Amino acid sequence: MPKTITVDIINNQFPEVRITKGTFVVWRNLDPYPHTVETAPNNSFFFNAGPLFTGGTTSPVYFGSSGQFDYLCRFHHEMSGTVVVEDAGAPGTTHPGHGGHDHGGHDGDHLRHFHGFVTGGRSGRRLFMSHTPVIADDRHRYQVILQGSFVEERHVQAYEAQRNGGFGDGKVQIFHDHLSLVDIGAGKITLLPEASVEYNRTDASEPMPGLEEKVPVRIDRVLHFHQFEPDSDYPEGLAYFVYGDADDVFIDHHITRAPSYHTIARLATRPTFWTEEKFAGVYEILVPSKRIFDVSPKVLLRAAYVDNSFHLFWLPPPGILSPRPQDPLIRRDGSPPVYDVVLPNGGTDQITIGRFLHFDIGLLNNRVVIT
Repeated sequence: MPKTITVDIINNQFPEVRITKGTFVVWRNLDPYPHTVETAPNNSFFFNAGPLFTGGTTSPVYFGSSGQFDYLCRFHHEMSGTVVVEDAGAPGTTHPGHGGHDHGGHDGDHLRHFHGFVTGGRSGRRLFMSHTPVIADDRHRYQVILQGSFVEERHVQAYEAQRNGGFGDGKVQIFHDHLSLVDIGAGKITLLPEASVEYNRTDASEPMPGLEEKVPVRIDRVLHFHQFEPDSDYPEGLAYFVYGDADDVFIDHHITRAPSYHTIARLATRPTFWTEEKFAGVYEILVPSKRIFDVSPKVLLRAAYVDNSFHLFWLPPPGILSPRPQDPLIRRDGSPPVYDVVLPNGGTDQITIGRFLHFDIGLLNNRVVIT
């Protein structure tokens, strides 16, 4: 069965990678500056996974033929690496210290891919999993929110031990097999047999104690599923999906089209409008004091044009290198993140954000203003 190996870039060095034929490779950048992972343009097997910012991971690259494949970093000419691919049955290893992540099979379906979910919920019997989407990739062009649970009791206990300890309601990510989100939305996939669980205890992610192995995760309910709509209009405010239960209430930004952003936050208290009959799905609210404006690229170029081909390297998206993600709901003056919201029936209420779990601007192109 094909698998995915994750290898780490650290101290300006690519690790030696030795794998068996039919393996996917994912590179993760642990250096404090960007790198690229790419072969020379005249290489018979060409791939380009950069620019790769600090903490970022590439899409999986599939190696279906044996041989030696050399690659380099465009930003640092002294950096080069090699992937040695051996025939099935030969011993395959990755660099010491990481061991590789085996993320399951791949059957050739173009919609099957390796997917990550940001996970909330204090109980291992009720996980709330929000897919991290990519607008530019049709396999990831979906906003998906799931309710799930660990199948085995020992995994439930290991997860809850961390949640009930000092880690609390921090960010957890679950990486699932090469699967199709469309099949999840249609209810064809209800069990994820080999999932990897990582938590952000420090600045870097690491396996959660007791969950270092592959764990089965059950999909108990699809709370929300939609494909992005490239011709849709932005609302008169920032729209968010509310989901969770009586103890854990989360909001995700409702993504329609590019440019946009993905954010997940946990509310400090249960809002008045969040009643039990809404727990089986999502409830959409609007923050009228914030909104996205789509501006002309000419306006942006006058303000931030860099006349070389490496502008993404010299001007990474805002928030990538800052110590704190610049979620638009973070108050710049340091005041509590309390917002008036508009409900679907036209009524109003208020939310208070307790913790910002995730913010991703990788979905954005160069034509967005958030106010």
